[in-house]
Amino acid sequence: MTSTSAPRRPAIRAWMMIMAMAVLATACRPKEPKLFPAAGEVRIGGKPAANIAVQFLPDEVVGEPRPTSFATTDADGRFQLRAPGGKDGAVLGGHSIILADCDEDRPAQGEASSRPPRLHGKYTTLAGKLRATVVENGPPLTIEVPAYGGQ
Repeated sequence: MTSTSAPRRPAIRAWMMIMAMAVLATACRPKEPKLFPAAGEVRIGGKPAANIAVQFLPDEVVGEPRPTSFATTDADGRFQLRAPGGKDGAVLGGHSIILADCDEDRPAQGEASSRPPRLHGKYTTLAGKLRATVVENGPPLTIEVPAYGGQ
């Protein structure tokens, strides 16, 4: 007596293996981090600072991709963070902040600057130790640095 189900068993096993591999592949794919609206203002010496590039570098979380977010301040010193790909927002949690003055005078080598810089150079690196925490439905962020003037 022959069984009619015997020829189907390898096909069923193959189907189950394919399904298991598909589930594993989906589970192992890195998840895209959720972004949350994040906005605020940059102030230099207590005054709103226009045309300042702002970059938020999220604290590292092992095994979880966390993109940086960036913006440039408007005429009133306000910014709205965006992540790569043009997505609005930033990931939740702590961030180191780097600033750069888009209006900084950049004379040719050997020539004198026509005006003093607004930001101390340390704020263009992690040495500036600027920090902020992005929270869900949080208030606007304020990034305050002292006036510099190149001294």
